[in-house]
Amino acid sequence: MTRTTRHTLLCTVGTSLLDANLRRLTETTPERPANWEALRRAADERDWPRVAAELLRVPPDARPCGAEINTVEHIRRHKDVDLQRIVFLVSDTEAGRDTGEVLRRYFEARTDLSLHEVRVEVIEALQDERPWDFKQHGLRNLVRTMGRYIRAYGAGQVAIDATGGYKAQIAIAALVGQALGVPVFYKHERFGSLIDFPPMPVAFDYALLGEHAGLLAALETHGTLSDEDTGDIPDKLRVLLTEVRVDSHTLYELSPIGQLFLETYRTRHPKPVSLPPADNRRPPRFRDDHYPTGFRDFVEKVWRENEWISSAHSLPYDKQKGIPGIGFFVRETPEGFELIGTYRRDFGARFRLLIPDASPETLTHAAVLLNERYLP
Repeated sequence: MTRTTRHTLLCTVGTSLLDANLRRLTETTPERPANWEALRRAADERDWPRVAAELLRVPPDARPCGAEINTVEHIRRHKDVDLQRIVFLVSDTEAGRDTGEVLRRYFEARTDLSLHEVRVEVIEALQDERPWDFKQHGLRNLVRTMGRYIRAYGAGQVAIDATGGYKAQIAIAALVGQALGVPVFYKHERFGSLIDFPPMPVAFDYALLGEHAGLLAALETHGTLSDEDTGDIPDKLRVLLTEVRVDSHTLYELSPIGQLFLETYRTRHPKPVSLPPADNRRPPRFRDDHYPTGFRDFVEKVWRENEWISSAHSLPYDKQKGIPGIGFFVRETPEGFELIGTYRRDFGARFRLLIPDASPETLTHAAVLLNERYLP
């Protein structure tokens, strides 16, 4: 079996390098480096170029260099790693940005590594002053950012260093690796060696995505929806959401696990299933009903702009109050699976899109693609 060589390292980052390590150096610190006074002075004065320069004089596996530098030094020697790029994922705090700046300068100056790129990515809302924002938005943004880099460079080229940062941040990073098929490295400060977690066969039920593609896309795009917007939420979908009761309404947001669900789908399906142009295309057909303003134009636009849609037709729109805005999802009927679109202006209407391949997998791809193109 051929082993994959990893070129890109996504590294979670804490803030202990400056506060717990360098600013606490004294003449009695165990394993203190010879230049400990210069290091502490530079850290106290917030002179980040000098901090990086002084760190270069210390062995990279020495404890004062901090978890991030220590771990990278171990990872780069791993048999399956040919390190060319590091992305540091730092918290949305002053200390996080400062630590990222020091690490960027340090590794850019490590000429022995011959790195092609060192990047610092601030994870919005990943901070400890507002716990709700941290839990709901910071961790979701971490998942989204990691998923973006893994898709950009390829899951087979990426490894994750989940050593630094908040405990929840480390746990989520490890879960991302397991779900997206990326190995995860971890090193505790008391361990002399590296621990690596190979990818595990984590599987999600993507039929759930097809069935609720429009709702999940709306939650990812708009952030928060009320129960008036979502209608009834089935129990099997609630594990992907966070819900809060406010007055007489329930507000829903995508949870970090929900974001991971979407990122996993995108990573494992980086390109849409082949959707060849349909033969014998027929213009959309509409029942003799009263429709929302712009409904006919929208359906015809979707049909016209996507040549793999053979035709479309309106559907009875009972339960108008439950019809959301623009969205696409897969519906199972006794006759098989159907690709359904929704539209709303003052009131709602539904329509069905017909494509040559009506398999659940292809319909799910189509729903995801159409939501990306047309969700406002």
